[in-house]
Amino acid sequence: MSNTPFSKAELESYKQKLHEKKARILAELQGQSEARSQQQEETGDLADLATELLERELNLSLSESEKQVLMDIDRALDRIKKGSYGICIDTGVAISKARLDAIPEAARTVEAQSKYDKELQAKRVRNSSYPSFGAQGNL
Repeated sequence: MSNTPFSKAELESYKQKLHEKKARILAELQGQSEARSQQQEETGDLADLATELLERELNLSLSESEKQVLMDIDRALDRIKKGSYGICIDTGVAISKARLDAIPEAARTVEAQSKYDKELQAKRVRNSSYPSFGAQGNL
């Protein structure tokens, strides 16, 4: 069953874009890993070590973001296989071609993504605004 609003040729084009993006990210991650290995061998004094640790922390957060994009790409490739690529996972509405051209792994329309992001942000604010009272839950 295919609900996608795109032709086979368009789906092949998106599939190719997704595979290229995935390969580019994996190559970047591999380059970062090799650079870190080389830096470990070249580490000198404590100041260098502190700088290296800070750089590693920044690289880890970038890597987490890139890992999320890789997961989104895999999900998009799965949606192509299932025939649901280009359909918003929240609303069932077709995602615009312009959006998918810009972000081929997009799973939501611009409007649905904006709503999702706002809800996620509100949830984070709610969760971070409550003080921690330890194991008993209150004092």
